[in-house]
Amino acid sequence: MLKLLFIAASLVALAPLAQAELVISEKVRPALKSLVNPAYQRLQIPATPHDMNLPAFGKGVIAWGGGPHDAKARFENVTRADVNLMKQKGLTLDMAQAWQAFYENETLRNPGNPTAPFRDQLMQKIVSLW
Repeated sequence: MLKLLFIAASLVALAPLAQAELVISEKVRPALKSLVNPAYQRLQIPATPHDMNLPAFGKGVIAWGGGPHDAKARFENVTRADVNLMKQKGLTLDMAQAWQAFYENETLRNPGNPTAPFRDQLMQKIVSLW
C-alpha cells in the first residue's frame, strides 16, 4: 500500500515536468511553413551513369558533396580534367544538361533548398567545360 502511494505521489510530482518538456520541444522545433512554389512542378530525377544510386552519383561522379558549402567549393574548383574523369565514369552531356535543368527548376520550385542553386551553377559549368 505504501509503495502504491509513493508511485502515485511521484507521478503527480513529475506531471508538470513532462508538460514543461513538451513546451520546450515545441519551441526548439517550431513548425515551418513550406517554401515550395506550387507554380513549379518537381521534375523527374534525371538518369545517372549505369543507373547508379543518387549518393554514388553525387559523391563518386560529380563530387558535389553533401550541402551548399561543398557544392559551392566544387563549382569554384571543377576543371576540364575533372569533367574528363566524369566522362570516363559514364556521365554524358545529355545527363549533365538534364541535371542542370533539374537543379535550375529546383531552385525556382523550392527557394528553401540551399544546395540547389550551387548544384545548378556547378552543372552549368560542367556543361561549359564539356
